[in-house]
Amino acid sequence: MTGPADESPHSKFSVPVRLTIAFLLIAGVFALDRYAGVMIDDGSHFILLGTAVLAVAWLAGTGPALGALVFASILGVFHIADAPESPAHVHLALFVLHGLLVTAVVSELRSARREAEARAREAHVARQEGESASRLKDEFLATISHELRTPLNAVLGWVHLLRTGKLDSATSARGLESIDRNVRLQAQLTSDLLDVSKALTGKLQLDPRPARLNDAARQAVASTGPAAHAKDVRINLILPKEDIVVHGDGPRLRQVAWQLLANAIKFSPRGGAVEITVDALGQDARLIVRDGGPGIDPTFLPRVFERFTQADASPTRNAGGLGVGLALVRELVELHGGEIEARNRGDVSGAIFMARFPLQSVDAPKLAPPITALAPGGNGNRPLLEGLRVLVLDQEAEGRDLLRTVLQHRGASVQTVCSVEEALQSLEAWRPDVLVSDSLSPDHDSYALVGKVQSLEADRGGRIPSVALTSVARTDERLRKMLANVQRELRKPVEPALLTSEVARLTGRERRRAER
Repeated sequence: MTGPADESPHSKFSVPVRLTIAFLLIAGVFALDRYAGVMIDDGSHFILLGTAVLAVAWLAGTGPALGALVFASILGVFHIADAPESPAHVHLALFVLHGLLVTAVVSELRSARREAEARAREAHVARQEGESASRLKDEFLATISHELRTPLNAVLGWVHLLRTGKLDSATSARGLESIDRNVRLQAQLTSDLLDVSKALTGKLQLDPRPARLNDAARQAVASTGPAAHAKDVRINLILPKEDIVVHGDGPRLRQVAWQLLANAIKFSPRGGAVEITVDALGQDARLIVRDGGPGIDPTFLPRVFERFTQADASPTRNAGGLGVGLALVRELVELHGGEIEARNRGDVSGAIFMARFPLQSVDAPKLAPPITALAPGGNGNRPLLEGLRVLVLDQEAEGRDLLRTVLQHRGASVQTVCSVEEALQSLEAWRPDVLVSDSLSPDHDSYALVGKVQSLEADRGGRIPSVALTSVARTDERLRKMLANVQRELRKPVEPALLTSEVARLTGRERRRAER
């Protein structure tokens, strides 16, 4: 922002002082004219007055210069009256015109200078912000590289040791547990980065329906169990006898509970305890996580939910992470119409995170059944999917091989295809019981196949249950429409037991298994 047009560069002088200087300069010209006598004619007199106005404009500003011009003009009128026979009135008119032009030019020059200075300051600030953003970007990329390489290092190291075949059973089990834990960690880091990208572009969406907050807490405890066991942290789950129901997205609620619980485990000391509680207070459903860590620095507490911020962002910090988990929690809680707060415990060390959601009555909408992972086998010695025909569509050979191995291990007969055309041929020729579809195609052709399956006649292999494996659903409106006919959508990476459970449920095997 530039200052006013009459702002003086000599701000150390007050306005009265500058006005006094202006009038003294004009008076000095008239005094010189009176005492110099014939040395100064009328033309020189007004040239001196013009010079004085210019000096006032430079020294005192535009306002005092205009005041000096008026004052000089009045004195000039009296000067003309003393010598009516001289052409002084012409000189006076030229002086006024000259004074106005000089004042305007000085004002424009001063405004241009102030504008140039303001732009220089803005450019300096922008350069500093750019340097800071570049430095933060480099630090963030270095953090990402570190956080992604750390679990990979553990995975590759244990895989190498397991391949040697020289480990005893206890060590092998510990290695497999470490691999499982670190792969889950890397998958979660990747998911968090994708969700942050969606949040920044306004594409983070929910699929709201009545959901049990109790289930979200149970599943979060189950998911963080390996990390808690590795750190010898005890998790205390406190749930009410009745269901606490909110209108929300079940997977996203589980993500909120998981993030809060994982954060508590990360900052808890070895051998400590973490408490996760679900309850209702008034019109609010509450999810509360308490840890026994060092607590949150009071100076950092107001910024704890900001993106890419950490209380200790140095490379030598004790706790890892990208600084996005709690920011995602805030985004998701607010999308559910709730609030999230963090504070330090007053009685003992540690932090408390409390997420509040609008409470919904249990008997209002029909609740979806909770998701449970079944054991690999069925009752007795019969595999759960024995006799089922499952068609798997995946463009990636390794993905097809993995799904085929998982489902065959559970007793299913599996055919794999890599294109929609092959899938349509297999539907009519082989008549599968279930379709499992997954594709990295930019056009999502495999998802469009789901709609075609539902429109095909039964004697052509159509109208069969379908499962979609995806990591980009709910963000693309076109993809959302394609998935309208999917009986079940599973986000990658998917648990083999969960995939087995869903295939069994869609074909009625889960119900018949429970009846036996």
